[in-house]
Amino acid sequence: MLNTKKSGTDHVVLASIEKIEEVDFLLMTQLTVWFVLTGYLEIMRNGSDILMRTGDIFVLNKGDIVRVIGSEDNATLTVKFLTNEYQEEFPPFKLNIPLSMVYKKDGYELVKNDMAYLYVEMIYRGDGSEYIIEGYAKRLIGLLYRYLGSVDELEQAHAASDKVKEIVSHINANYAEKLSLDEIAEHFYSSKYYLAHSFKNQLGISIGNYIKEVRLFHSLRMLESTNDKIVTIALLSGFPNVRSFNEAFRLRYKLTPAEFREERQVRVVQNHDDGGLPQDVLALLSPYVSIGDLPAVAPVVPDRIEVQIDLHKTIGKHSKANHVLKVKGELKDERLLEVRERLGVKWVSVAHIIKGINIELSEGKLVCSFRELDRVLQQIVSAGMSPYLQFQFIDYDDWLERGFPNKEWFQNVMTEIHLHFQQNYRTSQDWMYEFRCYYELQNGGELCLPLVNAISIFKGYKNIVIHFPMSPEDAVSLDLDCHRAVYCIDDRTRMRKIPLEAALDQLFDEAYIRVISENTNMKAQDLILDRMLVYEHDDYLHAYSDLAHANANIWQYISLMNQNEIANHYFPPLSLDTAKLFEYFPDELASKLSLCTLDGRYKDNWYATEFVSRLFDELVFQNDSCIVTKQQDNYRILTVYPEEEVHQIINQKNEQTELAWHKAKSPHISVKLELENVEGTYRLIKQRLTPEQVDQRLDLAELRKCKKLSFEDIAYWNAINRPSRSIEHLKIKGTHILDFEVPIFGIVMIDLEKTND
Repeated sequence: MLNTKKSGTDHVVLASIEKIEEVDFLLMTQLTVWFVLTGYLEIMRNGSDILMRTGDIFVLNKGDIVRVIGSEDNATLTVKFLTNEYQEEFPPFKLNIPLSMVYKKDGYELVKNDMAYLYVEMIYRGDGSEYIIEGYAKRLIGLLYRYLGSVDELEQAHAASDKVKEIVSHINANYAEKLSLDEIAEHFYSSKYYLAHSFKNQLGISIGNYIKEVRLFHSLRMLESTNDKIVTIALLSGFPNVRSFNEAFRLRYKLTPAEFREERQVRVVQNHDDGGLPQDVLALLSPYVSIGDLPAVAPVVPDRIEVQIDLHKTIGKHSKANHVLKVKGELKDERLLEVRERLGVKWVSVAHIIKGINIELSEGKLVCSFRELDRVLQQIVSAGMSPYLQFQFIDYDDWLERGFPNKEWFQNVMTEIHLHFQQNYRTSQDWMYEFRCYYELQNGGELCLPLVNAISIFKGYKNIVIHFPMSPEDAVSLDLDCHRAVYCIDDRTRMRKIPLEAALDQLFDEAYIRVISENTNMKAQDLILDRMLVYEHDDYLHAYSDLAHANANIWQYISLMNQNEIANHYFPPLSLDTAKLFEYFPDELASKLSLCTLDGRYKDNWYATEFVSRLFDELVFQNDSCIVTKQQDNYRILTVYPEEEVHQIINQKNEQTELAWHKAKSPHISVKLELENVEGTYRLIKQRLTPEQVDQRLDLAELRKCKKLSFEDIAYWNAINRPSRSIEHLKIKGTHILDFEVPIFGIVMIDLEKTND
């Protein structure tokens, strides 16, 4: 956590961006403001439940007693104010539901901007930073006064009493000791029955359960951060023996302590420490505050990255995302085979399913012909890939457009589809069947009920997927057991398990419907598009916009790994030819994110995706810009220019950096990888995508202007517009140093391939 120097300021301000997984019931000792940048937080404050979604802001007053559970993907900007004994205390501010784009919108906009500016100023210190930070801190307090107001005496009476706060502090300090209701009552000279009643009434949890929760919380942290034996952790956490610890832990976390430690083992990763901001900080803040509006800071571009890597050691398994290919134009056999072999994609999206079925009414009955749908399915299966069928509200809308008088017949058509798959495709049990039941293209939350009812028709299939805008609370990781489970997928494309009955119940939860009705998805895509347009509207960067999009692809993947997320738990869509990733996607954004143009020309994003897909399964090293993987004695290394430095250069482009673009086209960083414990004869294959190559593609200038190209033109384009490639032979004994440069927007893929020579 980062701290300001006092330097005469009235209050000390602490700020950090952190992942909040779980915090037991704690007494807040400072005024604290939380801003959820990704994921969500579930808060119990003084006995009341509060849900903070992505983008929400909430204020916790000094003296509040809270328990917090955070989603696995949450990142929260925290600002704390501290006072000393000579300073006036802040009043408790009045806020019972989070500030958001909907609730107290005017105040929300000002508070979120101030928090972002305060945080960035603390990270990028310069002349006068202490005074600027003091100004932001005082402004934030003023905004809370103006838009929230202070809690009145009646409301304050409902907060936890001083006695309960003292009990909480006593338990938090002595959880490892032998605690009981009798002991606590004696310590506080109070009736145990009155004490128990007051505690439960004010906090919503009994004293006994609170003691157990605190002990579990500390035991979990010890399991994550130490190598102590299970019995040692049990005793140090206050449990009388291992058996009671195991039982309590399993009941709370659905795993034994040993299983939890194995699953959540902290990766020991060598990271290059340049003293700067984490790679994804500006990416986290940019959806809420324009990058160009953030306070001016001097760009910090590293001159060199040096790392020693022991190739005999592995730090974990490297997994790949399960991309789902989306195709706008006609499916082509050769292109499907190429996507499978070069990009490792298994799943192919099949959408607008009802449109692919010829439905006629004959003698009062529906007659379905699946010829067009079968053509698509057979083409996918013949390519060795699997259909990912996406039933959406649009399918029901397409059904209504047919004008059949009986709306109940929609279920009959869905039943016919199910029977057709069962009778004609022996592999249909292995396909994915996703149901997106929310209307995502209109204002107002609503479910497509006929589509919800159709889910039960397919319940015998093993790969049923139900979409939610965010993961339901009953969902668990794919690694865990779940009775009568189906899959659920959220807007981040993360797949989890959930019991079918729970999923169907939660589809009707107003919380999800409200997220849909607020058009959160569409707003997020607009922000992504705005960030991409920054490149295209810049005089120096517009020529490299495709390469910038390819970088973003790799940065997103590295960020996922650095958050210890398991990539194969994600099923992100992949646009082959400007196809929309989701129905609500803007056409312009879909075009920019695609792998190829509609006529078949490869974009830089194709090669970035190929580089990631070719990495081996054993992970040797990773940091914010480099991944090293191995397979036996062969190694693959992917390096990309650090994201944070790119944002800084773009955000702070001045005369000096403009001159750099004129002269060198791209600033460089030097990378030195000292590879230890490697021996033998190797082929070193280096592939590079750089702005310099973009500049050399002048031959393609006229082709770019053509609206329609011949097959020969497209083949010529793809032959020129590809990574540079060099090969050299090496004899290595013990240690080898890879020394190379990566330009801004540059991507370097290196293979060390052992030969039999």
